[in-house]
Amino acid sequence: MPRFLLGWLLGLGGNAVGLLLAGLILPQDQFHFTSATGFFVSLVLFAILSGLFTWLVLKFLIRNAGSIVALTGLIATFLALFVTNVLPWGSLDISGMGWIWGTLIVWICGMFIWLLPGPWRNFKKEGRG
Repeated sequence: MPRFLLGWLLGLGGNAVGLLLAGLILPQDQFHFTSATGFFVSLVLFAILSGLFTWLVLKFLIRNAGSIVALTGLIATFLALFVTNVLPWGSLDISGMGWIWGTLIVWICGMFIWLLPGPWRNFKKEGRG
């Protein structure tokens, strides 16, 4: 399996855990899914948007403010949650402090999942001889 696909699936798992935890921890009026099917649609939509926004934000920050590149994931998570919330295909409903806490929970879970050992970590750079 290509390393990129493995990384995307790992990110999808981290996002799923983060979205589920946010939905369970935060009050219903701040962060919730209206249906189980909508959760899966929101998850895939969020994962695609998160990857796109991470790339765009990283590109923008490196060009304009290289010192805050560490915030790329947090900014991309917020933007992906925002667009997922606005689009009618998902069933994600966020309001009030759910924006702040939901972003932090999903971002932390997404970052934590990368600490797990596995084949996505075992790669060697090929030397040019």
